[in-house]
Amino acid sequence: MISKRVSEMMRSKVSYPLARRYDVRARGDINLASNENPFGPSPRVVQALRREVARVGSYPDPRAPELKRAIGDYVGVKAECVAIGNGSDELVDLACKAFLNPGERVLIPLPTFAMYELACRVNGGVPRFLELPNFEWRVEELKRALTDVKLAFMGRPNNPTGDGISLNGLRELLAGGKLLIVDEAYVEFAGYSVARLASRLENLLVLRTFSKAFGLAGLRVGYAIGNPELIGVLESIRAPFNVNRLAQAGAITALEDQRYLRKVVNMVGQGRTYIRRELLKLGMRVLPSDANFLMVDVSPLGLDAPEFCDFLAKGKIFARELSSFRGAGPNYVRISVGSPWQNKRLIGELKKLKEGS
Repeated sequence: MISKRVSEMMRSKVSYPLARRYDVRARGDINLASNENPFGPSPRVVQALRREVARVGSYPDPRAPELKRAIGDYVGVKAECVAIGNGSDELVDLACKAFLNPGERVLIPLPTFAMYELACRVNGGVPRFLELPNFEWRVEELKRALTDVKLAFMGRPNNPTGDGISLNGLRELLAGGKLLIVDEAYVEFAGYSVARLASRLENLLVLRTFSKAFGLAGLRVGYAIGNPELIGVLESIRAPFNVNRLAQAGAITALEDQRYLRKVVNMVGQGRTYIRRELLKLGMRVLPSDANFLMVDVSPLGLDAPEFCDFLAKGKIFARELSSFRGAGPNYVRISVGSPWQNKRLIGELKKLKEGS
């Protein structure tokens, strides 16, 4: 009864590498595994959700015009260049449905977000993996890899490395004419974007989310920016009520509170600098990052990634070991930036480990 494409996906044994813990609630527990905003959403968002909850008996507007206008104003594009999704995960899947024929190849540089491969396979595509040498974005190698694929996914910044291809490098790839889907989930922390460019090009689609800097991970709101033709295709195949009433109200209000957003981005930037500096002092290799997380080689401590995360878990601190990420290897972990006290507690525990306590 199972479709051929799903059967093939299941045989590949690909799955989303889940974190050890979600929805951490116990007092003192620190979740640095999920790249969440440690400060949560704007208080104005919480107030808006409380007002909107009385209307949950009614369907949301399936076209979400107010949310699209708000996103367009925020990004600097017209509302017709915006498609909305139940998180950017849904938009990854919709893009594969819309632009990929069964058997066509998809370029996926590694290591990266597992949803790209999942969506590719479940929609009948064939992933073409390219391991980034030394985790570096080498344009000539990417150009060669693009020659025999239909489209490519690229994080900018990339999860879990924290970096991304340069703007000039991306322009070189776009000149080849293949569809590039650039995931800007962490764009607010990075401060650079090609979203406006996407609204004018035929072969660039940009994905974004409200889950990270805006602190709305539990509401599941994502969006795509592209030219009206590409966006029209995505909008025509998405479910009509995919972004619920509370999510729409929360996202609109989050965009209105730019002061809170700037505060969060600034504090995360300070925390990232602090953690990176302290980890380097402890002898670990830390990749440069433009996001709200750091990819770290923990082998100088004499541990592999699972052992490192086991140690932290004993102290109720949860980091993401990357051994299940294609192309990451057994020694790398991803550590999300927390609040100041969370970051200090993390470093304190690692100093104990380094000292052999």
